[in-house]
Order: sequence, then structure tokens, then C-alpha cells
Amino acid sequence: MAETKGSPQLAPGYALYREVDANDPASITDRSKGINMGDHRFANIQVVPSGGANPAAEVLWWSEEASAFIPEHTALTFAAKGANTSWETSVECRGRIMFVKLSSISAGLVKVFVGGSSVDKR
Repeated sequence: MAETKGSPQLAPGYALYREVDANDPASITDRSKGINMGDHRFANIQVVPSGGANPAAEVLWWSEEASAFIPEHTALTFAAKGANTSWETSVECRGRIMFVKLSSISAGLVKVFVGGSSVDKR
């Protein structure tokens, strides 16, 4: 499996962020597993399953105080769309470190790609 990539491509480009073949654990406490969306207002996320995979996803944000990735108050969850059905969403990341947590994987492989947009030129 490919390792987590630390930074996105600038939209319309996409970086391969993760490649997984199993569900993520309930708690993600390794900050390095996230993707740094610093200087980006939006994250464009593509979920590309193959081999029968039918993943659901949740977007989480890094918390230094909790030493873990935590959800939005109103969770950013995305239901499975069907085996081998690719989909995309955009979320407002506001420069945070993001983790795209995958579940409902019982077969196959899932690739997650990320692009950032609305660059903040401080």
C-alpha cells in the first residue's frame, strides 16, 4: 500500500493521499497520517475504489490538545456509493491538517486523492 502523502496538489491537480485495503481504526492518533491543507481554504477529495471496494468516508481534523484526529461538530460523513463507484466531494478545510477516514471496506483497494484550492497568499 502507498503511504500517506503530506501535501495536496493545487487544484485542478490531485495528489495520491492514501491507498488502503482495510478499514481505518476507530481512533487515529498519528498526526503524520494526515494531509497538511495549510494555505488552502478548500480540499477537493476523490475516492476511487477498485476490486469490489465500496467505502464510506469521514473527514477528520487534527487536534493538538486531543492528540488525535477529531470530527466536525456536524460530522462530515459520506456514504458508500456502490462497489467500484468513484466519487468526489469538497470540504472547507481552512488550512487544517485533515484525515480522510475510510470504513465499510470488505474487499478491494481504495485510493484517495486530494487537491487544494483557494490558496491564501499571506
